[in-house]
Amino acid sequence: MSVAYVAEVRYDLPEERWLRAVIKPKCEADLPFVIESARWELYYKNDDGEDELESSGDCEINGHELAAFISPKNAGTYRFKYIYEIAGETWVDNVKIRAR
Repeated sequence: MSVAYVAEVRYDLPEERWLRAVIKPKCEADLPFVIESARWELYYKNDDGEDELESSGDCEINGHELAAFISPKNAGTYRFKYIYEIAGETWVDNVKIRAR
């Protein structure tokens, strides 16, 4: 399965910092919407090449911005997921994280 990423970020271990995203329509139109809820999941690619959940939590929501305070534990590639609800629909945005 191929994963589509909306961004790529680098972390230098043992960094702990905020990861922020502004949610906006793909059409770039200024459409009114409310983010009803949001959470995050951080997956580490283990030695078998499988995604393993390392940590998760709730996002801070500020208007159309989501924020999560994360601290990858291992060097390697991670998949970070923003999971949020707008108008009863659930959306997922993936961010690739390279930790070293």
